[in-house]
This record gives sequence, C-alpha cells and structure tokens, in this order.
Amino acid sequence: MIFLKRFFEFYINSYIHVSVAAFCLTKITLIEFGIQENTTPLFALFATFISYNFIRYYDVSKIYITFAGWAKVHKIELFLLNLVSLIFLTVLTLKLRTEALFLLIPFTLATIFYVVPFTPQNKNLRDISGLKLILITISWAGVTVLFPLINNDYLLTKDVWVTFFQRFIFLFAVTIPFDIRDLKHDTPEMKTIPQIIGVKKSKLLGSILLLIFSLLDFFSPSVFENSIIATALITILSLILLNLATENRSKYYTSFWMESLPILWFFLIVFFK
Repeated sequence: MIFLKRFFEFYINSYIHVSVAAFCLTKITLIEFGIQENTTPLFALFATFISYNFIRYYDVSKIYITFAGWAKVHKIELFLLNLVSLIFLTVLTLKLRTEALFLLIPFTLATIFYVVPFTPQNKNLRDISGLKLILITISWAGVTVLFPLINNDYLLTKDVWVTFFQRFIFLFAVTIPFDIRDLKHDTPEMKTIPQIIGVKKSKLLGSILLLIFSLLDFFSPSVFENSIIATALITILSLILLNLATENRSKYYTSFWMESLPILWFFLIVFFK
C-alpha cells in the first residue's frame, strides 16, 4: 500500500500524468480528423514532461517551491526521466515537418519566458496581469490541435478552427479550478479570473464555456456522430468537477482529477467510435 502511494505521488508530482493528458488530447484531434499516427502525440507527451519540469525547476513561485523537498529526494529518478524524454524528443523532432516545427517556436518561447524574466523590471510572462490562463490554454490548444494537423499536411480549414476554438474553451474552463487553487499563492498583480470576478462567477463562466464546448460538436463536420455522446459525457463530468472546486481542496483534486479529464475524454471517444 505504501509502495502504491509513493508511486502515485511520483506519477503526479513528476508531471507524468499531465503529459499523458497532452498525449490524449493530441490523439483526440487525430481521431476526429481520421488520421492514424503516434509521432505527434508522443512528441506532445515528452515535450509537456520536459516543459513542466523546466518550469518547476526554475523555482520562481511558492507553488513550485513546495515541491523542492520532494524533488530533492527523487532528483536521480527525475534526472533520468528528463534525459530519456529529451532523447525521445530529439528523435521524434527529426520526423516532424518543417511547418510543424515553425508552429512550435512561439509555444516554446512562451514556455521559456513564462518563468524566465525578459524585461528590465525582471518580469516574466506569468507576472503579466491576466495573461496566465490565456497563455496556457492557447499553448495547449495550439500544440494538441494545430500542431498534429499541420504535421500531417492537413489544411487549416474552417473545421480545424472550430476544433481549435472548441479545445481552447474546454481547456480554459477546466483550468479555472487551478486558478481557484492558486488564490492563496498568486499575487494580486496577476489578476487571474477568480481574483477579478470571484470564485462563484468564475465557476459560472466556466460552466457557460463548457456548454458552448459541447454545442460546438454540432458545427464540426469532422466529428463522427458517436463522439457527440463522448463530448456530452465529458462536459457533464467537467461541470461537476469545476463547480466542486474550492481553495481548500486537496492538491490531487486538480493535479489528478482535473487533469484526468482529457484522458477520460480520449477513452470515451475510443469507446464510442
């Protein structure tokens, strides 16, 4: 039992779980557009793992400092995992189209400057008021929707942009609980959604966005009929988890349950396909 608990903590704290979520979101895009390949989903997995560990190791906020003790204990395992991920990422990069690599440049820079200061005032992107949630959701939507389609030489049609917007608002909504969790740590200058409009109205906003997310399935010709069922189910579950979020929830509420939504969505799509 102790072994399982330690394994679970390592799985969550090392960002393996969120990396699997990135893999699943990328696979969802490919399934919806009838493409069968695993290069871009695996790239998204390893890139997410390295990116999140880079942000954590830069150690610029209290949220990441809380992991310092745990990371120190597991520094060898984390080093090896990051090294292996970097090797796989390098191999996968060689298989990507030039256009897809160019698309990744702004997202790579956003990851770096999310924590690395780039102004004379020693500010990074995370410090810019109101930018945190937008930056995260656009990056995730771009990497899990536009990136795999461009790499597979798929034209960016209206259908693609509907899917991109749908993914963006889904991610925006399910990321709100993270900002609710971080209310105790985020500085007032960050102006996150819960800081600006409060927790109750943030949940209302997220709920409206999730309903729009579900309705957009009817405007996307690429979506097969049974995937609407999967989208409806993941919308209901997301609504429940969003509205149960509080500042005092366990860290696993967001880092496991909220981040499990893309994984569950993927399995639902596969099941109903």
